[in-house]
Amino acid sequence: MGFFSRLFGRDMPTPTPLTTNSGKRIIPEQKIEQTIPPAGDPFFTNAPEHWPVVINDFLSSNKEFSNTFDEKTGDVILRKRMFMVNSLVLIGKLNQWLLTKTSKSVENSFGSSLLESKDRFATSFCIEKVFAKGIIKTHGIVIDDYKKYAVILFDRSESIHYINKLKNYFLDEGFEDLIYYATTDPDTIKDEEKEIEFVSFDSNSFTLDDEGQKIEGEKLKEYFLWWNGEKKMTFDESDILGALKEYHTNCSDCYSYILGKLGYALKLNGDDTRVALPEYDELVVTGPENIDMVITLSKKTGINFHFRAIPAFENYRSNFIKMFAVFCNDLKQQIVEQNFERDPFFVDPSWLDRLEIVVKRNDEIYSFTLIKDFPLDPSLN
Repeated sequence: MGFFSRLFGRDMPTPTPLTTNSGKRIIPEQKIEQTIPPAGDPFFTNAPEHWPVVINDFLSSNKEFSNTFDEKTGDVILRKRMFMVNSLVLIGKLNQWLLTKTSKSVENSFGSSLLESKDRFATSFCIEKVFAKGIIKTHGIVIDDYKKYAVILFDRSESIHYINKLKNYFLDEGFEDLIYYATTDPDTIKDEEKEIEFVSFDSNSFTLDDEGQKIEGEKLKEYFLWWNGEKKMTFDESDILGALKEYHTNCSDCYSYILGKLGYALKLNGDDTRVALPEYDELVVTGPENIDMVITLSKKTGINFHFRAIPAFENYRSNFIKMFAVFCNDLKQQIVEQNFERDPFFVDPSWLDRLEIVVKRNDEIYSFTLIKDFPLDPSLN
C-alpha cells in the first residue's frame, strides 16, 4: 500500500514510468527503510502471558531530572518524584493496553487501592498500601477481568527471594499476584536475608476533606471505631483491641506530639509543633489508599479513627490501627530517648478497659463509635 493509500485509505492509480528522451526507462534509486529499534529493553517480569511487553525506555527520563535540593532531603524528594513519574508511565501503558483490549475507557485512579471497585477492568497508580507493619509504596494496581494485581517496579537490583517475601503480604490481602517489572533479572541476584522495606506515615499520607467536614447526621452513622465484621468476632477477641490499648498507653502523656504531626500533614499547621488535645473535635480526612475516615480528638479518649463499616474496609481498618500503634511506639521511644517534655495533661487509657466491659456485657452491641452525636457511653465524650 502506498503513501496516499495509507493516508486516505484508498489506492491511487499506478503512475506512468519515467523515461529518457530515447525511451529508456529510468529506474529510481531504491531507498531501504530502516526500522528504529526501541530505545530501551523489555523489563524482566512475571506478568501474565497475555499482558503486553513493557519497554524500560521511560526510565532514561529519570536522568534528566536535576537534584537541586539540599543534601539532607534531596535524595528523598527525588526518589518520591521518580516514584510518581515511573508509576504514572508504567500504569499508563497498562491502562492503554486495557483500553485497546476492551475498546472502552478504563478508570485510572491516583492513590486508590480500588477497595470498593466493582469494575471488570481498572487501574490505579502511586498507592501507599497499608499493612500492619507499615506502608509499601506500590507503583500500581491493575484489575484485569475482575482479578486484582499489585504492580511494583524495581529500578534497582532485587532478588526473587525478596520479591516473593513481599508478594506474600499482597496475597494475604486477597490479591491475585504481585507483578514485578525489574531492570535486572531477579533470578540472577544473590539471595540475602533482607527485611521488607516498610515506610511510615508522612506529611503526604493524610488530606483534610474540606467538603467532608459538612458530613452530618445520617452520613456520620456509617463510621465506626469497631464493628464485628464478617468474622463475627467480639470486641475482646478483636485483633485491633491490643493495638488500640498499646497506642493509647504510649500516647497517654504525649498526644500533643502526635496531633502536631497530624495537623502538619493536614496543612492545619505550618510545621509539626505540638498541639494540645481539644475538649472534643472531629475531622473528616482522606488517608492512605484514598480511604475516607473520621478522626475524633478528645481529652477523655485521645485520638481515634473511624471507618465505614463495610466488608471491604475490614482489613484496612485492622492494618491501619496496627500501623498507627507502630508509629506511636516509635515516636514514644524518641521522646524517651531524647528526654523530651511530656504533656501536662494525662489521658487515662483505662477508658478502653471500661468500654471493653460494657461491650462484653451486652451481646447486642455489634459496633460502636466515639463520634459525639452517637455515643455508646456519653461519659467517653
